[in-house]
Amino acid sequence: MSLNARPSLAEFSKVVEAIYDCTLDATRWQDALKLIVAFTNSCHVGMGIIDHGKKLNIYRYGAGAISDEDVQIYFQKYALMNPLFVARRMYDVGQVVTTEMLVSEDELLESRFYREYAEPRRLRYLMTIELLRTGHRSAGIAGYRFSDQPTYGSADIELFQLLSPHLCKACAIADALDLRTITSQVLEATLDGLAAGVYLTDRQGRIVYMNAAAERQAKTGNAVQIINNRLSARSPAVSETLARAIDNATRDETASEAGGHAVALPDDDGAGLVASVLPLDRGMRRSVSTPFAACAAVFVQDPKVAPPLPGEAFAKLYGLTGGELRALLTMAPGLSAKEAGDMLGISESTVKTHLQRVFGKTGTSKQTELMQLLKDSAPPVRPG
Repeated sequence: MSLNARPSLAEFSKVVEAIYDCTLDATRWQDALKLIVAFTNSCHVGMGIIDHGKKLNIYRYGAGAISDEDVQIYFQKYALMNPLFVARRMYDVGQVVTTEMLVSEDELLESRFYREYAEPRRLRYLMTIELLRTGHRSAGIAGYRFSDQPTYGSADIELFQLLSPHLCKACAIADALDLRTITSQVLEATLDGLAAGVYLTDRQGRIVYMNAAAERQAKTGNAVQIINNRLSARSPAVSETLARAIDNATRDETASEAGGHAVALPDDDGAGLVASVLPLDRGMRRSVSTPFAACAAVFVQDPKVAPPLPGEAFAKLYGLTGGELRALLTMAPGLSAKEAGDMLGISESTVKTHLQRVFGKTGTSKQTELMQLLKDSAPPVRPG
């Protein structure tokens, strides 16, 4: 597809179908990313899922111009230097952001990450989305363009935004499934081992299967209940939204409700659950769901509030940029501006510039005073 061509509905539907196939088989991300490369006119699209408990990138997928060897080099040597990583976490899950939104051109071009890794490979422009941010995992996707390609513009942002709710939903469901690869032979055993409630429904929204967690949720009736063999919420308005989401999934998986990729199911205590709906009667998902005669799966779970990235709340309180936050966090253990610059792959003068701006925004004048303010702003550790 040429850079100026708009994708057709058929092309969009094909990409969305491939994305949802990944929820049941994570190895299919490679094929989905190939379609996203073409759909977004990117030279490469990469995706990573990080396990916070293990502090490592447990899944990495990529398609396009960057070789597997170069991907390995990036994660081994340059990932921590990438000035875009922390900056992306300052944006909401599902929000499409570009290089220009994340870091200034001067800081990017002077960084070791750019000079030693991106520039030799002709990588210049990036568009990225934070797809998942829970207490135990985060995931993101990024598209890249070469230096001789045009930067990502408003039309490209629109295309990525069309994909965003489907990518976020696929990651949320895969996370609920614990990123397992499922076959129809082991589907029931797999679902019964999940903490999330799973409700399989037919085309009319009637429940054809519930796992053990779903049965417990329905029995308590605090946020969800079964009425006339259909999944319902405590609130009539929410029940209508949920029914519409299931209906959309069984009719057209490219349809998505405005404003999000999940349905909130409040309970009487002001808390509640969150539901995500996965279409099952298209793509490779059809073979998995055939024994249940199911057209959609509804995953219902407790919302996991993501602990903010260290310093994230502090940065939002004082309006720090991603670059300023990176410099602040790197210096927090007591590093000098030169040592922080060496670690981040930027110059000492850039670190000092960031530090002066942070002083101005926080009303501090000394590094010790600033670090004490950062320490005092951290939430207390809850006793175990």
